[in-house]
Amino acid sequence: MTLYYGITIWFFILLVLGLRPDAARAAEAWPAPPQDAAARRNRNIVNVLVLFSLLMLWFLTGFRSAAIGNDTGAFLNYFDRFSGGVDRTIKTELGYQLLNYLIGRITLDHHAFLIIMATIMYGGVGLYLFKYAHNTAVSACLFFALFFSPFVAMYRQGVAMVIALYGYQLLKNGKRIAAALVFLLATSFHMSALVCFLLFFDLKILGKRWFVFLMAAVCALIAASGALRAAVELILPRYAHYFESRYASTGWLAVSYYLISYLVLYFFVSGSVIPGHRPDRVAAAAAAFLVFFAAFGYAVNVFTRAGEYFLLIAVTEFPNMMYRKKIKNYRFWLLAVCTVFLLMFLATLLFRPGWNHLYPYEFWQGAAAAVGA
Repeated sequence: MTLYYGITIWFFILLVLGLRPDAARAAEAWPAPPQDAAARRNRNIVNVLVLFSLLMLWFLTGFRSAAIGNDTGAFLNYFDRFSGGVDRTIKTELGYQLLNYLIGRITLDHHAFLIIMATIMYGGVGLYLFKYAHNTAVSACLFFALFFSPFVAMYRQGVAMVIALYGYQLLKNGKRIAAALVFLLATSFHMSALVCFLLFFDLKILGKRWFVFLMAAVCALIAASGALRAAVELILPRYAHYFESRYASTGWLAVSYYLISYLVLYFFVSGSVIPGHRPDRVAAAAAAFLVFFAAFGYAVNVFTRAGEYFLLIAVTEFPNMMYRKKIKNYRFWLLAVCTVFLLMFLATLLFRPGWNHLYPYEFWQGAAAAVGA
């Protein structure tokens, strides 16, 4: 845990640097550079620190031992299987199989495979943050707290989420056909990316807090009552097994934490919407669907996993919207929310280490290289 204590402290320091008044002026001036020379200089310094931070996470993900991450061994077995060609006898999505095949044309080394996959995911997220995040330090802090563990544990959905990020941006820019094509590409890596098509329903009502809070309660009630399970068994019986599998084991405490956290994110995002601004409707819709999927998690946590597409969107959109300054004391709330997520990252490692096996950290080829205890 020593390693993760240190990394968490590092990202908290990065967060504090990102919330300095001159950093706020730079974020508020985005995409134009701030007029203040000191703010421009400090923004460049912070961006360098953010780049270093993302490279650090990339290194820890790409150079880890196969023992780190609950599903690493399974993904290495998939790589062995798909590097020889597409296997139509199993349900793994075609895009992911083809990616493994292309990597297999370059190398069959397991370690190289982990490095390449980490490069794809962190490269995609890093490019997105530097292009679209108004404050890269705050977004990088959120990304670490919310997605470092998942990016170690999953590849198919991880790649799909990164692709879907760019589809979301196309949709915000009014390029609906291009966005649909990108979302379809994401489904070729993980079918759960179909949830991104919900973003086309960017209804004004999804920006109304009373409606979203009411629907969250309704979704939670439907999920907890067993009605959702009954509906799935009736309409989509092939997916009914999820209610009996390991995906049903999140627990009420974890789901309640997710739901409350996402309601807070939605509260701030919806409160920053500019009336009549269509891109804001898309952002509010993404935050609303994040809440709904979390509420359905009371039935089975696969819904919470599916909602992570919208959570990755919130990594940039939440701080971006807050810099509209429509929320009073917005920098304090950014600090508070990000700090809670950082603390929950550590709490999860301490009290639920089985969710994602991250410590003691081991580099490739070596239990002897363990870091922390």
